[in-house]
Amino acid sequence: MSELNARKRELRAQMRQLRADMPLHERSAADAAILERVCAHPLYQAAKTVLAYVSMPHEVATREFLARCLSDGKTLGLPVCDADTRMMTFYRLDSPAELTAGAYGIPVPPQQESRILQPDAETVVLVPMLAFDREGYRLGAGGGYYDRFLAQYPGLPAVGICYAQCRVDALPRDRYDRRLTHCITQHNTEEYNGKA
Repeated sequence: MSELNARKRELRAQMRQLRADMPLHERSAADAAILERVCAHPLYQAAKTVLAYVSMPHEVATREFLARCLSDGKTLGLPVCDADTRMMTFYRLDSPAELTAGAYGIPVPPQQESRILQPDAETVVLVPMLAFDREGYRLGAGGGYYDRFLAQYPGLPAVGICYAQCRVDALPRDRYDRRLTHCITQHNTEEYNGKA
C-alpha cells in the first residue's frame, strides 16, 4: 500500500470514529440542517434532475432528502455501482418503495435501460464524503466511483454534504481525485472556483 493510500485509510478510520462518537441528537439536528441548506440552495432550486444517494449509517442521512426531491417534482437518480468496472450509473427512482439491495448492501433503484439518466445543464449531483478540505477536495469511501463519474462530466455541479467537524485544512490526494463545486455542512456552504 502506498503512503498516500495509507494516509487516506487512516483518515477514513478517524472520520468514521468521529461520526460514531457524535451524540444521536446532534447528528439528527445536523442532518436536518444540511437537508434544509441543500434544498434552499439555488442549484437545487433550479435543477430539474437531482443525482443523489441512499445514505449508509456513517453518512449524512438522505432518506428525507430523497422524499423531498420527489415531492418537489424533481427527476431523482440514484447510483448503481459495477464492482467489475468500478463505474457507476444513475437510474431514475420514482418511489422509495422501488429500492432493493445492491452492491455493498446499498439500496438501488430498478435497473432498466429506460431509467438511465445522463447529466445535462439542469442536473446537480449530491456527493457523499467522509471529510473535505478548504480547496474542495473530498475523502470518499475509497472505491473511486464518484471521482470516475465526475471526471466524465467536468462541468457538472457537484455538491458534497458533510459534517462541519469533518473539515480539514488539506487532504492527501492524487491526480484522480476530483474537486467539488460546493460543500454544505450544518453551519455553512462553501463554494470552490477553478478546476482541479
